[in-house]
Order: sequence, then structure tokens, then C-alpha cells
Amino acid sequence: MVAILFIAGLFACAISGLPMLYAILAGLAMFFLQGLRRGIPARRLFQSMIPGFRKSLIVVVIICLIGAMSAAWRGSGLMALLVVRGLSLIHPPLFLLFAFLLCSAFAFALGSSIGAASVMGVLLITIGNAARVNPLFTSGAILSGIYFGDRASFLSSSALLVSTLAQADHKRHLRNMMKSSIVPFAASALAYALLSAAAPFDASHARDILALKDFFALGNPLLWLPLAIVFLPAFTKITLAASITLSAIVAVALSIFVQGAAPATALRDLVFGYYREIDDPQLRLLYGGGLVSMLKPMAIVFFSGALPPLLGELGTLAPIQRRLARLAERTFPFAAALASGALTSLIGCSQSLAVFLQAPLLDEVYPAGRNEEKAKALGGTSILLSALVPWNIAMAAPLAIIGGSPASGAFAFYLYLLPLVTLAAEGAKAKKTRR
Repeated sequence: MVAILFIAGLFACAISGLPMLYAILAGLAMFFLQGLRRGIPARRLFQSMIPGFRKSLIVVVIICLIGAMSAAWRGSGLMALLVVRGLSLIHPPLFLLFAFLLCSAFAFALGSSIGAASVMGVLLITIGNAARVNPLFTSGAILSGIYFGDRASFLSSSALLVSTLAQADHKRHLRNMMKSSIVPFAASALAYALLSAAAPFDASHARDILALKDFFALGNPLLWLPLAIVFLPAFTKITLAASITLSAIVAVALSIFVQGAAPATALRDLVFGYYREIDDPQLRLLYGGGLVSMLKPMAIVFFSGALPPLLGELGTLAPIQRRLARLAERTFPFAAALASGALTSLIGCSQSLAVFLQAPLLDEVYPAGRNEEKAKALGGTSILLSALVPWNIAMAAPLAIIGGSPASGAFAFYLYLLPLVTLAAEGAKAKKTRR
């Protein structure tokens, strides 16, 4: 009964637009009271939640730093540079392909699906609509692209959440994400290239976006430095948190010394987000970021982390874990992962909660010692499937930002091609092993 009320609360928040945090906090309270009614001491229940809070805190710190860095990038001119350079690469007859590629590259550089949708996604849907490209096609390409970056970027809090919950090496996990993306990414690119033939495009409407050059000095090659810094963890022993912090510091310096912002303004941006008192529709697209903008996702991730260990203490997860383990034995592990990912994406109503719920469900499918496989399974299921569920924030938020329809999920090829390709590959491997 408590579980049903919790799921109902999640759906109510998703439909009404209320913060998902309300349902999560209510769920924690209800499950805690259920434990007390069963005679479990309050101290034991609190102690069961502590490991979840600790795991969440790792991700919360990164989310906080990314918020500050995102605002600093906007003020430094890096965001404008990425947009202007990216849009200059568009080949009109292949607009949908380039929409997918640009969103993929932008999300990979930014590490945020919402951030990529807010900047590159809004620009592309605006250009596509003006040029009378089917908005379902454009929205699908945008969704595919932003979640490619969200899944595999060094700056992605979602990728860090997966490796943290699975207790896998983060760098190795990201390499696995890139390797597993090759075939579905290429297939998606081909599909968008073919679909572009059905979406004629008028290139003249892209020129308005180039007005961003009037607000920033984009000729200085040092503007690329903050972007280069965030990739240092891939080649050095510098931690992700340190690289993000250094990138933000350099971006603030560029904002002051290259773009001419006052030091107080540049520092204010870190907290409240990039904003200038200029009424221009193109510049307005870059507004955002900052620590304040990350408070809600930080709270959701932090408190969501306590749910799985609390449910484990109550014994709620054990029956599902056993069923998934039997499914894995009859078929192969990824089939169980896909089933659990679909379930948690449907009931989780947010990507982070779906991952938090799925991770403990796979404990028997991927026992200790198979952490890397577990991380790969999480990254190939709930991370992407959440963005195909209309009431899940992972789909609802980007579509709300770009003004898209849930029907565009049918054209978000990458989101379902990757799980299907992985399912086929793992199935073939299991069949070969059994011989």
C-alpha cells in the first residue's frame, strides 16, 4: 500500500508540475513510518539510509560545481562560441543530422541534457520551425543528441551517479559508454541523414543566431581553454571536481579580462546564473546556470539516495531482485537489466530516481565483482529509457524547454537503438557461450 501511495505521489507531481522532491520526501516519510510499525527501531532505519546519503553527496558536490561552471562558461563567451561555430557547420540538406550531431557535441562538452536543450536545443528548434521542418523530427534529433552527451560526458552527473552506485571506476565506465555508443550512434546518424530528405530546410533563418557575435569577443583562442580543462581527467590524475573548479576559475577570468565584465558581476553569475540587462532574444537564450539553479536537482539526488537502502532494510526489494535473477538465468543479464530499467523509468518519474531504484534491483544479477558490467547495464537502460517516458522529467523537461511533443520520442532513435543493439549483442554472446 505504501509503495502504491509513493508511486501515486510521483505521478501526481509529474502531472501537476509540482517539484518531484515533494513526492520523494513524502515517500521517505511513509516508508520510515512503515518500518516503525513493523517494529524496526528508528535508529536502525536512520543508519540504513546513511550509505545512500554518502553516495548521493559525491554527485551533489559535482552538480553544485557544474552549476557554477555553466554560468562562468556563459559569461566567458565560450557558450556563444560553441553555438556560433556549431551552427556555421550546418549543411541545410542534412539539417536533422546536424541537429543530432550538434546537440551530441554540445551536451558532451557541457555534460548536461537540460543545459544542452536550453541552449542548442532551443536554437535548433527555433531555426527548424522557422524553416518549416517537422518539429517532431527536430525534437527527436535533439532528444537523441542531448542524451548521448548526458550518458557519456566527463561532466555528466548522471554518468557519475551510475559509476558511483555501481562502485565502478568512473573513467573506465565512460570509456565503456563511448564504446557501446559507436554502432547505435552511427545508425542514428544514418537515420537522421535519411530523414532529412523529408524535411526541406531554408538556411536563411539561421542568420539571426549569429547576432551573438555582437555581444561577445569571440576571436580570442583562450576562450577554448575552459573547455579543454574539463577533459584533463581523461588524460591525467586530476579529479573531476578539481577540473570543473579550475575551468570555472579560468572562465571567470576570461569573463572579466576578455569580455569586460565587472568582477562583482562575474562572481554574481556563479551564484545566480548568467544574466545581463539587455533585451535581446538571442542573448536571452544563454541566460542561466549558477548554483541556485542546481538546488532542486541537488536536493532530489541527495534524498533519492536514501530510498534504495531504506527499501532494502524493509525487505521490499528482495522479491523483485529474485525475479530478475531468475530472468537473467533463463536469458542473460542484460535482459533483466532492460526489464528493470523499463520498470523504474516508468515509475521513477525522474532519471536520477529511476537509476537509484534500478541499481539495487540488479544486485543479484550483477553481484560483487561485476561492478563494471552493472554500470554498463544502468547506462544502457534507465539513463536512456527515462527520456522516452512522457511523464518522466527526463523527457518532460527538455520537451518543455524546446516546446516539443511527447510524440517526438518515436524519432529519438538513439534512445531506443542503444538498448536494442546492446540487447541483441548480449543475446548473441550468451547464445554463443551456451554452445
